[in-house]
Amino acid sequence: MLIKVNEDLRVIGKKKELIDLNNKFYNISKKQDYKKGEILSSINLGNIYATVGVYEKAFQHLQVAEQNLEGTDDYYLYTKLYQEYGQINYVIGLYKKAIKYNSRAIYYGKQIKDKCDQEILSLVYANRADFLRETNSIDSSLIYLHKALDVKPTPVINSTIANHYMLLGKNEDSTQVYFNRAFSLLRKRDYWDSQRALTYFYYGNFLFEKEDYTLALDYYIKSVEILKKTRRVYQIPVLYQTIAKTYKKLNNGAKEKDYLVRYAKLNGSLEKVWDKSINTSVDKMTEEKEKEEIEQQNSTHMYNVIVFSLLGTIIIVYYVYNKRIIKKRKIIEERELETEFLIKKMSVNDDRLMSLARKNDPLFFNEYKSAYPELVEGLFEINPKLSINELSFCAMIQLGFSSKEIAQYGFMQHRSVQTKKNRLRKKLNIPSDVDIYFFLQDLNSRI
Repeated sequence: MLIKVNEDLRVIGKKKELIDLNNKFYNISKKQDYKKGEILSSINLGNIYATVGVYEKAFQHLQVAEQNLEGTDDYYLYTKLYQEYGQINYVIGLYKKAIKYNSRAIYYGKQIKDKCDQEILSLVYANRADFLRETNSIDSSLIYLHKALDVKPTPVINSTIANHYMLLGKNEDSTQVYFNRAFSLLRKRDYWDSQRALTYFYYGNFLFEKEDYTLALDYYIKSVEILKKTRRVYQIPVLYQTIAKTYKKLNNGAKEKDYLVRYAKLNGSLEKVWDKSINTSVDKMTEEKEKEEIEQQNSTHMYNVIVFSLLGTIIIVYYVYNKRIIKKRKIIEERELETEFLIKKMSVNDDRLMSLARKNDPLFFNEYKSAYPELVEGLFEINPKLSINELSFCAMIQLGFSSKEIAQYGFMQHRSVQTKKNRLRKKLNIPSDVDIYFFLQDLNSRI
């Protein structure tokens, strides 16, 4: 009941029913002194609250499960617990901590004897791939995606591999093969869940790259509807941003502004929640450190040394924590102004700039510099040696011109445009997994 029914309710986003079910089983298990039931219920509750963005409660339930797990040898529960710890730390941006917990999950997962229970390793490997991608370990990320696929093929793992090949390998054939496998698996599922939502999102990106913006938009909006229905709110902001970008390609300024406003509002709300969650995670890190040090004491002398060490650690953690909170508050304030800045920048007469660019008019860059002085200055700060020609090239990308259009209006071959993009990446230190357009838009929004 705790595994099968919980999973059925989880994939369709029945939050209240899930909480009621697990609270009920937790209380029954406690009365009957059934530790496994208590632990599993607590882990499930941690997952539920994390999924809907209530991270503080998620940490509380996972800590209860961890306390009850002490002294047991149930490798499946250890794997499930540390997988959840890793996922929550990943969502709130603590990637190194996420990888640390994920390593523990892999360690325990490999010791599981039951073949059915071993399937949890597919999720653990897939999560590690996400964590590694965020730390720019791209090749390692792909390796763990294939490990996850070997354990249990799912739509979202196939679509994530497809997305990997599309963004980094530029291998359209491989991309299409893995998307076909993802949709084939989805046809066997008669409900909408996060597997379908993420597959739709990645497939929308594939269509966007092929410049089929109308169909891409359809998949993005379907993905948002599923995420709302299943209450996976932390995945929605990036979709709002992507939808705004797609409406820009479709020349629908009103819709573009609407989704940028939605993005800024929701992302700002989540930032406040993440702020509290980081506090909880840092507190837990301090508790773990204290516990490890206290267990190593063998004498009164060592105990005194450890006490002083702990005081120093607490002071350092308190200093780091305060510094992080100040930084987070500053980010929240900036995000609250983000929408205003974005809309102001949209008010610039981009139509005139795009017209000048299409004519290859010598006045283009001067006009662009007047319209976006902070962005041009920001590019110079990154690399003062950028030429006017390279800055004009950046301007065309930021205005949304495709490689094909840049080649056409600049009287050059498409291959030359790609070569210039690669050179520009090196000069601006743009990571290989970040699109130049998104890099410029992000730089523009932060100035």
